[in-house]
Amino acid sequence: MNAITLLVELQNMDMRSDENTVLRAATEKSLADTADLNAARAVFAQSDTRTTELKAQLRSLELETQGLAEKIKQVNERLYSGRITNAKELAGLNQDEKMLQRRKRELEDHELALMEQIEAADNLAAAKRAALETISAQTNARHDKDRAALLALDALDAALAHKRAGLRAQLDANTLRVYDTLRVTKKGRAVAPMKNSSCSACGFAVPSGLASRLKTRSELVYCVNCERILAPSGSRCPCWTIPPKPTRRRKTRSCWR
Repeated sequence: MNAITLLVELQNMDMRSDENTVLRAATEKSLADTADLNAARAVFAQSDTRTTELKAQLRSLELETQGLAEKIKQVNERLYSGRITNAKELAGLNQDEKMLQRRKRELEDHELALMEQIEAADNLAAAKRAALETISAQTNARHDKDRAALLALDALDAALAHKRAGLRAQLDANTLRVYDTLRVTKKGRAVAPMKNSSCSACGFAVPSGLASRLKTRSELVYCVNCERILAPSGSRCPCWTIPPKPTRRRKTRSCWR
């Protein structure tokens, strides 16, 4: 196999590898993304905390109400014990009993209001918990899919690496040096096949003399405009000689036909 054909195949492998690198980065980013899950957890925690706070307030009111009920009991025992005969003291106890009863009613009204708030807060917390469970399941499913995609990429990259190593082993050091340099300076596309007698990369018309030399495939011929290595039109695309991408089966952007 001549150098031009080898370079065309090598570039297809390299461009597929570049695409896989981008896809891997995106997949790893997706795998690390737990923003929705964290947000759902925060919302649920906030609603759960609110419920806990309301229940603590209710418990405090209940304890205060119990304390008032005990005081009212003690006052009533003194009032109706018959041991107190002083009118002024009896009047004072009556006043205390009324004040305690009024405060007890206020607390009980507050308790009822709190119970309604707790019920609403419990319902909200339950809804947020359900939403959290849904988002958690969706996130886990997405992460499972991402991990499977990464495993598929690992297998594909291994196949690519093996294929690329075989191609590079068939090229001489000077050709590889030129190709690698152009890969860096030409944004990954070192080789450009001719299309309608023009360079497919920059569209510049290839002089007939260069086109004739290119047909012999015996030397590297460069575009006089973009300086990429030219390949004859109709160069075989090797995209199906390696496993397809983990996504849907299709040709890569590196195909030129």
